[in-house]
Amino acid sequence: MKARSGLIGLWVLMASWMPGGVMAAEYVLSAPPREEPTMGEYFYGPIAEYLTQVTGETFVYRHPGTWTNYTKEMQGGAYDLIFDGSHFVSWRTESAGYEAVAKVPQKMVWMIVARKDDPFIKEVGDLIGRKVCAPSSPNLGMLTLWSHFNNPVREPVQVRTLSWKDGYEGLMSGRCHAAVLPKTNLDAFDPKGENTLVLVQHDPMPNNAFTTGPRIDAMLRLKIKEALLSPEGQEAASRLRARFAGGKDLVPANNAEFRGVSTVLNNALGWGIYAY
Repeated sequence: MKARSGLIGLWVLMASWMPGGVMAAEYVLSAPPREEPTMGEYFYGPIAEYLTQVTGETFVYRHPGTWTNYTKEMQGGAYDLIFDGSHFVSWRTESAGYEAVAKVPQKMVWMIVARKDDPFIKEVGDLIGRKVCAPSSPNLGMLTLWSHFNNPVREPVQVRTLSWKDGYEGLMSGRCHAAVLPKTNLDAFDPKGENTLVLVQHDPMPNNAFTTGPRIDAMLRLKIKEALLSPEGQEAASRLRARFAGGKDLVPANNAEFRGVSTVLNNALGWGIYAY
């Protein structure tokens, strides 16, 4: 009897490792560490719970801990469902077999601005050796700034910021000579343009999006896409939408619209010539 019980236990364990086995596969939802783990769970936990409920598979949210770890694990395929910026979406859909399924509807427009009363900063080239408030690379805003400078000894000096408001206030207080901001945030902070001089306004590009990884087959990917875009899915993502989309609904996404955005990663630590 003991031998037979042991065989049954082994069969159950092996079955749990195979498609259609006793235990459902566990899929990992993740996103960049733009917040502490508890806040990450606040934004992404309800989405993982809803997808578990509606697909019959198990989805769990995992906070990556640090940007370095996020970069390594994301490049290594550790995440099955990811919500992040268009440069990462572009890289994964072009190089790692991921598929874009849903996105924030608004286009992202990056602005590099100085104080209007600064007598020394009138164009982006004037920022060489000057302090610029911006989030840490590989944030897309910071990478768009670096794209204007091709000589490492003739670049701005980055002052790392914790939020877009922190960057704008750093500019206004004189802590920085310029700041990198999304246009929507700049419009909120300086709606009439009375305080800031626009040095660069970048062309619109796709916004943050969800992508599914190679472990998710076509049928499950369709379930995830339909779930995220359904009224119930929009409700599960309501906290995320309030933060990234101004409360607007997620909309369908496809790989083609992100093509080429990943080129900005060539100057980011962990990518291109700076690869680990």
